[in-house]
Amino acid sequence: MPFKIAKARLATCVWQLSGIVLLATPSLASATFSIVACDRSGHCGAAVATNNLAVGASVPYAQAKLGALVSQFETNPAYGPQGLVLLASGETPDAAIKILLDGDNNFDNSTIAARQVGMVDASGRSASYTGAEAQSSTWAGEEHGDGFSIQGNGLAGEQVASSMKRAFLSSTGTLAERLMASLEAGEKAGGQTTGKLSAALLVKTTEGAWQDIDLRVDGAPEPVKDLRRLLEQHYALQAIIRAEHQAKKGAIDDAHTSISEALHRCYGWDRIWRRAARLAMTMGDKDRALDYLSVFLSINPVWGRMELRDSIYQPLHTNALFRSWNN
Repeated sequence: MPFKIAKARLATCVWQLSGIVLLATPSLASATFSIVACDRSGHCGAAVATNNLAVGASVPYAQAKLGALVSQFETNPAYGPQGLVLLASGETPDAAIKILLDGDNNFDNSTIAARQVGMVDASGRSASYTGAEAQSSTWAGEEHGDGFSIQGNGLAGEQVASSMKRAFLSSTGTLAERLMASLEAGEKAGGQTTGKLSAALLVKTTEGAWQDIDLRVDGAPEPVKDLRRLLEQHYALQAIIRAEHQAKKGAIDDAHTSISEALHRCYGWDRIWRRAARLAMTMGDKDRALDYLSVFLSINPVWGRMELRDSIYQPLHTNALFRSWNN
C-alpha cells in the first residue's frame, strides 16, 4: 500500500482496530528494555521494564494473529494503535515504522530522534528504529530474529540484549513464559543504568478473552520480580480451574497434579489455598482439605474462620484439629 494511502486511512481509523476502541495515555519512558514476539500459534505479545511509572499503560501493544510493538525512550502513545492498524492493512513492520515516524508530529515537544520502536508481525518479520537521542544513551541497540525483536536504551551494555535473545530462544513453555524469561535475563545482565520502577507483560492469544494476559507492575522497587510473581499467580489460577474441571470429570489423579501445580505457583495467594481445600472436600479427601485449610488460615485468619462455617466442611466437624480452629 502506498504511504499516502496508508496515512489517509490512519486519519479515519487510527484509534480503532476490528471495531475495538484502543486508548493510550502519554508516558515518557527513558531507559527501557523490551521484547516483542509472536509464536507459531498466532499469539503475540510484549514484555517491558523501565525506570518510569506505569510502563504497561502506553508502551506495549499486541493483537493475536497480527503482531506486537513497543514505543519507548520518549513514548509517542499514538504509535501503538496506529502500528496495529498499519499491520492490519498489510504493511510490513519496516514500512509501518517508517509511516509512524513520518507522521510523528513531534508529540510532547520531542522528535523522532527520541523514539525507539520495535515491531513484529505474526508471520515472523521484525523491525526496529532507534533515534539519535535514544542512541546516545548509555547503551542502546536491538536484537532481531524470526518472530521477535528486542530493543533497549540506557542499558548496562550489549549483554543485556544478547542475554534476552538467548533466554527467549532457549526457553520453553507458553509465549508469556518465554517473554518473562527474556525480561528476567535482561535484568540479570544489568538492565538499566538509571534504576527501575515498572514492568509489564502483555500477551494476546488466539483464544482471546480470559486467556489473554495483561499484567502490570506500575511502581515498585523490584518490578521484574513482582511481574514474575503475578505471572505465576496467573498460571496458579488456571491450574486450580483445570483441577476443578478434572475432578468433575472423575480424573482424580489429574486433579491432584493440577492442584499441586496451583499451590506451587500461587506465591501464598489465599484464594488458591481456599479453592484447593474446597475441591479436596468435593473429592472426599478430608486429610488434604485439612492441610490446605491450615495454610489458608495462616495466610488469612479472618477469611479462614468465615470459611470454616461453610456447610461443605460438615464432614470435618468431629475432627479435633478442625474443632480447635473454631475455639
